Amino acid sequence: MFKIIEKRALADNIYLLRIEAPRVAQSALPGQFVIVRVDEQGERVPLTIADYDKTDGTVTIVIQTIGVSTRKLCVLNEGDYIADFAGPLGNPSEFIHLSKEELESRRYLFVAGGVGTAPVYPQVKWLHEHGGHADVIIGAKTASMLIYTEEMEKVADNLYIATDDGSYGFKGMVTAKIKDLIDNEGKQYDECVAIGPMIMMKFVAQTAQSYGIKCTVSLNSLMVDGTGMCGACRVSIGGETKFTCVDGPEFDASLVDFDLAMKRQAMYNTVEGKKQMEAEEEAEGHICHVGGIADEVRDKKHRIPVREQDPKVRAKNFNEVCLGYNAEEAILEAQRCLNCKNPQCVKGCPVNVHIPEFIKYVAEGNFMEAAKVINRDSALPAVCGRVCPQEKQCEGNCVM
Repeated sequence: MFKIIEKRALADNIYLLRIEAPRVAQSALPGQFVIVRVDEQGERVPLTIADYDKTDGTVTIVIQTIGVSTRKLCVLNEGDYIADFAGPLGNPSEFIHLSKEELESRRYLFVAGGVGTAPVYPQVKWLHEHGGHADVIIGAKTASMLIYTEEMEKVADNLYIATDDGSYGFKGMVTAKIKDLIDNEGKQYDECVAIGPMIMMKFVAQTAQSYGIKCTVSLNSLMVDGTGMCGACRVSIGGETKFTCVDGPEFDASLVDFDLAMKRQAMYNTVEGKKQMEAEEEAEGHICHVGGIADEVRDKKHRIPVREQDPKVRAKNFNEVCLGYNAEEAILEAQRCLNCKNPQCVKGCPVNVHIPEFIKYVAEGNFMEAAKVINRDSALPAVCGRVCPQEKQCEGNCVM
């Protein structure tokens, strides 16, 4: 049993737990993860290490409540115990193998998105303690969702905040901030490390590569059992099949097939998708050794709210009130829509846009193909998106 020494709420539905686990803490390195099981009947939950202290024998994890298992973890309090806390697992970050001279000569840029900020922290902290240099960009939808800013400021050379709605720091995506640092502030980097939503890492990787900067990404969100036995975290790296939990979780972003990874991630959000993944794995000769896919699903009853300007702010400008979804929100909402067994939305569309096909591409993060679907039937999609009374038409017919 492993005792919870500290519990803190970092943001809405995001919690920090500091666990007494001396053996794990003694061996832990940046980039590695642990497998947590709340009780004897609990699921195995892989979580990247957010900090560790070899002296007091504690390991810190950060959890976002999504399903049953994470909710069970987050209702525990200081003094309670967790049944299993196994690790450290996975390969540590590559830079720990560099010499002191190599570390001091290289400049890193870390890009953290949402909960991905937590596993970035021990990497930046390690570099700081070993003479390395790292700038950090933390991205979030809005200021209230930022985490680890104070901790990161103590170990980063420079900390930059980017929020989608401009409520704190730079207004815009993290990719725009990368361009701003390089183009307008003359920053130069030898390597970029991105950890966060899959779609964010994909576009950070593309941005870094456009400047000739090596980019490393962590695919920890794909992991399930953490030992390579279930096959759920298979990814294509340079055309070869790798297992995130055994061969990663960090990979050279230029070799990652992000579209395939996002497709698998989207499939895994429904029971039907999970079963399809199992069937594909069996067809390829992979044998699941952990008892099959559990039937825990993401909450599909509640729509992800669309962000809008605050009334006090919009009263003083002429900008659009509706801010719409960012990429991550669009993908999550599209995945929820794919649960629909009897789509009625097309019947409500005056121009008969094939909405399910559009949603499918959005769920995969393939926004260009999604746009092509709309363009087949609508000559003015930008105008229609603003003036169409969708709440009475396609959404009016929606059964979700």
